[in-house]
Amino acid sequence: MQELSSSQSFGVMRLLTVLPETCPLHPDEHLVQLPGKEPFCRKCAAERIREKNNSQAIQGFWIEYRRGFHDVLNRDSIFDDPNNRYNTFDSYQATEGTEAYANKQQTRHIAGQYLDRSFRANTILTGNPGAGKTHLAMAMLTAVNEHIQPDASCLFVSVNELIRRIKDSFNNRQSIYTEAHMTHLLGMVNLLVLDDLGSEASFRRESNEATDWVQQVLFGILNKRHGRTIITTNLTSKQLTDIYNPKLLSRMYLGVNKHHTIIKFAETDDMRKELY
Repeated sequence: MQELSSSQSFGVMRLLTVLPETCPLHPDEHLVQLPGKEPFCRKCAAERIREKNNSQAIQGFWIEYRRGFHDVLNRDSIFDDPNNRYNTFDSYQATEGTEAYANKQQTRHIAGQYLDRSFRANTILTGNPGAGKTHLAMAMLTAVNEHIQPDASCLFVSVNELIRRIKDSFNNRQSIYTEAHMTHLLGMVNLLVLDDLGSEASFRRESNEATDWVQQVLFGILNKRHGRTIITTNLTSKQLTDIYNPKLLSRMYLGVNKHHTIIKFAETDDMRKELY
């Protein structure tokens, strides 16, 4: 209802008729009536307005609360393929008895463990390109984002796209993708997916080793997290060792062996191939 100005409120008050009947909830308050309207109690009306305002305030609080946590996944994620945003366990097709099916069940189980905030291990999905590592990583993230209580912040980031955007920020003062901001954001979220780790190094012509600066960025992120990071990569452990320094590798593998959270795709074919 549109609020009335002081002059309008005064005009309405002049039209009120005070009735002899009193309010059953407020015996000392006489009912009043506007022309053509039902009688009402001014104290009851004031209480309803306060309740409505309180309800709106509470509703506004929860909207902002969910924006700060639950909505981080949709608002701040960085995809190189926007279609990955919609990946779920239901949309991952796998035949029972196959490696893909076993990996789907294992990632679903680990997602359940991430609902416990004390679970601090990283998860690594490694192996053949196109086998569905990104799909299952996003499915894990979506499941946690929807079911963890209370709400938590979950974030999906393509490593190659992240590095590109941070580099672009060097010459763009208006960019939000500064190294400091992204390191803080990725370091603080409750559950993070770093997708396609190693691609930022394999795209370089002169060397397959990640640059010192890239390793610095990744170390800055993982060093803040102390686990609860899901990493996808096409590279083997030997190849990761060739690319990254030992301190960074130790952050990547945090809790992985203890909690058996490494998932290998050695037999699953590229699901992106066209079917004939």
